[in-house]
Amino acid sequence: MRLKDLHLKNAYDSDFDDILNDFYIPALSNSIKYKRLAGFFTSSSLAVAAKGLSKFISTGGHMKLICGAKLRKADVKAIKEGYEKPARVIERMMMENLEKLEDKFIRDHVRALGWMVANNKLEINVAVVVDENGLPTDRENVEKQGIFHQKVGILEDSEGNKISFSGSDNETASAWQANIEEFKVFRGWQEYEKDYLDADLERFKKFWNGTSKRTKVINIPTAIREKLIEMAPDNIEELDLGKWSKRRDNEKKEKVELRDYQLQCIDNWIAHDYRGFFEMATGTGKTYTALGGLNRLLIERGKLATVITCPFGHLVEQWVDDLKDFELNGVKAYGSYNQWKDSIADAILDYNNGYSNAVIILTTHDTFFSENFIKIVQMINDEILLIADEVHGLGSPERRYGFIANYVFRIGLSATPTRWFDDEGTQALRDFFGDTVFKFPLNKAIERGYLTPYEYHPHFISLAPEELEQYQRETKKIAREYAKNKGEESNWLELLSIIRQKIVVNAVEKYRVFGDIVNTQKDFSLCLVYCSPEQIDSVQEILNGKGIINHRFTARESIAERKELLTGFSEKAYDVLVAMNCLDEGVDVPATSIAIIMASSGNPRQYIQRRGRILRKYPRKVKAIIHDFVIIANISEEIDPDLYQLERKIMRKELIRYEEFAKTSMNYLEALNLIYPYMKKFEVYGGGSLHG
Repeated sequence: MRLKDLHLKNAYDSDFDDILNDFYIPALSNSIKYKRLAGFFTSSSLAVAAKGLSKFISTGGHMKLICGAKLRKADVKAIKEGYEKPARVIERMMMENLEKLEDKFIRDHVRALGWMVANNKLEINVAVVVDENGLPTDRENVEKQGIFHQKVGILEDSEGNKISFSGSDNETASAWQANIEEFKVFRGWQEYEKDYLDADLERFKKFWNGTSKRTKVINIPTAIREKLIEMAPDNIEELDLGKWSKRRDNEKKEKVELRDYQLQCIDNWIAHDYRGFFEMATGTGKTYTALGGLNRLLIERGKLATVITCPFGHLVEQWVDDLKDFELNGVKAYGSYNQWKDSIADAILDYNNGYSNAVIILTTHDTFFSENFIKIVQMINDEILLIADEVHGLGSPERRYGFIANYVFRIGLSATPTRWFDDEGTQALRDFFGDTVFKFPLNKAIERGYLTPYEYHPHFISLAPEELEQYQRETKKIAREYAKNKGEESNWLELLSIIRQKIVVNAVEKYRVFGDIVNTQKDFSLCLVYCSPEQIDSVQEILNGKGIINHRFTARESIAERKELLTGFSEKAYDVLVAMNCLDEGVDVPATSIAIIMASSGNPRQYIQRRGRILRKYPRKVKAIIHDFVIIANISEEIDPDLYQLERKIMRKELIRYEEFAKTSMNYLEALNLIYPYMKKFEVYGGGSLHG
């Protein structure tokens, strides 16, 4: 078929068109030459420039690609002062973009381009914008000139028929399925369109041949060419690029339908002037509720800028996936500033210039309050929606610097927004985000079938004689410090408490009880074990001794490794994940059916989060099981009345956690009866005295 025979529209807009299947694939499938001006050189822009190439590659098509060099101010300064050669700087910049390719769409398409380079099917030139002295210009000045902002493509078939397309084709990895892509199409055989096609072709030729006054063109650096060839598959068919064209039709997820309580939450938020806390139990869909609010506001306003912040980088990745369920795309801003500043600036520029109706920036709490992040967000020429996941994490004095007035619309998400022992931080959060607009507690979620019922099995642990002796020594130090400060907290008192807490957390008796659980639990798959850094090796040793496949999940793994671990866990490649803290907040592991809590901090938020981790619904998951370790120090009033009163205070905290877990469990009567003797001993039972 010829290009002439295609039913091409004059314009495509991804709000209405399936651009990949309606334009790229049919046009490229019937072309033998492809010229592409692809904006700045990034791994994602390369991937997007390769959209729909599968058939083009299989029929032997030839491609010419021009990318702009995205130089930092420091790079330009080094070139001008003679410290660096332009080619070396450009090579380094390009290599940075090719080193880490986590997104499979990007990786597959960059590898396809590598195959084309290796087989002489692709030529790549790099265009460098220069000043009046012929020296390179940094990316900020390049953007002001708009030289690489508009993208151009020219296609030619075997008969010499040509078409061109140009417009605000957004060169991001998410744009392949795009809600932010639109362009005009000009056909050479149509007389009134031919002048526009010729103008696009002339523009490309000027860049390719280096005759543009404002640019110098160089061949792609040898190291980058070799890197692309190194990444290339031996056989192009092994990439199966065709699967990406099928995804829109066959793999698109069903439209998200929010539950009645989620819709009520959004209505309440709107009624409170688009501000407030969503105080919903872990596992009840806070993320979808917030995205539903975002979607509602986007529809009402027609365009919307949004910042989403959450505790960790792997949670950012989870939010990116959830956005796709609402047919939305985001750009990530965390880690090294130099790695994300350009993509964020590009997305904001598109939004400010009207090329996209939504910009969604995802970041971490640690980046959220940084000066660089605040400055770049303030470039947005519009009111912004802020969604703060696990909002309690933003209450510290440092992170509150991120609370800028640009965030006119605000959503704070947390099962427990109150900060532990921080009234000032809690009040600061409420001053900024407003009141709680909706509550959906765990007991109601279980009753209504949105969370999985669970059994609760406490295990009472006594300290060994030497541990008890050490515990008593530290407790006496605490008592003296407490008396000296007349009941007031101090840094030394806090340190002493941490030292004593480690004795409790790492009690040797826990390993015997853990071994008993391992021996008696019939099915040990899909289990999370929460432990301290000191416990993790011994726990894994016990599991390995029983032939139970396990893997540690800590803060040391990369984002990609964590994703792989969670996927492997859900697919039962591992029976057990042994976790330290980083599985407390936000991580989605719905397949989990067993949790063993060997170590906990006493912070209510932590145990509420941990319980929520395993109560999410999952196919064929009928119930969950929680094993909890409760330390009994066995200090009597006769030995030391002061120590006894302190121990009683500690036990109250333990019993509060115990009651919180027990009261909504399937076996709550059994669980409460087990703790009754200890409640009686420490005189903290009856009439709600646990909370007194």
